[in-house]
Amino acid sequence: MAGATAVSAYGSLQQGRTAKAASDYNAAINDRNALIKDQEAAQIVMSEELAIEKFKREYAGFADAQQQAFRYNGWMADGDTPLLVALASAQEADEEIATRRFNAKVGAGQAREEGLQQRMAGNLSRMYGRSARDAGRMKALGTLLSGASNMSYIQATA
Repeated sequence: MAGATAVSAYGSLQQGRTAKAASDYNAAINDRNALIKDQEAAQIVMSEELAIEKFKREYAGFADAQQQAFRYNGWMADGDTPLLVALASAQEADEEIATRRFNAKVGAGQAREEGLQQRMAGNLSRMYGRSARDAGRMKALGTLLSGASNMSYIQATA
């Protein structure tokens, strides 16, 4: 009877340890995924900033061509319609850049939020693991106490 009690208690301890190990493994995966989301957020912003720089270069070429076309047609580029067209084009370019930056911030914020969710899931998984380990210990202790009680009862009645 003592052997069975010891084996049962060991099994309960081992079950708790295994559950904790599995939870810790899942938490490590969540931590890794959170890091990837953080990197993704930074990459979204960097990628969009590079695209904005490319857009600025393309716009500069467009603005130069626009001014050249006005001069070719004999219009002064610093007054009346050519100036209004140039100002409208510049305003559209500024709005495009602002929109791209806003969208990059939103995308990066979403990636960071997903990373936060992964971290929270990892913390929850670790908490479950600790709880399973503690439950295994309590079950093992209960088994040992029950076994000791049964053995005492058997000895007392014998």
